Amino acid sequence: MKVQLVANLAANGELVLAQHANSYEAPAEVSGMGMTVAMECGNVIMGSVTYQMFAPIMQDVFAKLKVVVLCSKDFGEGIYSAKTAEEAVRYLEQEGFEKACVLGGTKTYNAFLEAGLADDLFFNLFPVVIGGGGALETAHDKTLNYKLVDAKKQENIMMLHFSKA
Repeated sequence: MKVQLVANLAANGELVLAQHANSYEAPAEVSGMGMTVAMECGNVIMGSVTYQMFAPIMQDVFAKLKVVVLCSKDFGEGIYSAKTAEEAVRYLEQEGFEKACVLGGTKTYNAFLEAGLADDLFFNLFPVVIGGGGALETAHDKTLNYKLVDAKKQENIMMLHFSKA
């Protein structure tokens, strides 16, 4: 299975999280990149905080996707709860998917990086410097290598696509 991780980054490398939405508004084309990748994959994996934040406003979109929440609690009918990144991938493979889309948050991104499961990284690089966004990281001694596949400028944003080297 090909795992595609989609994230927004500030110029200082911190994750731009949904809680920062009021301080910086991305162009609509950039904001929709994550959902575009999710629709292409037919699924979305996110952490419980991210899911709870977006579920009320994205019910129509989520109804078209297989939704996996990385957490230990049950989210009810139609939502699969996976305790680990590996479990989320196994579940989607069993459901017949060839690609998976990871949309956050920080703990979820890092669970996939730690497990070495992120094949493609899609980053929107925002021209802001923020604090408190969190960092993408792996275990202390682990390095993941990627190559730049594509870079596009969209208004004031750089859209970057990296693939495992």
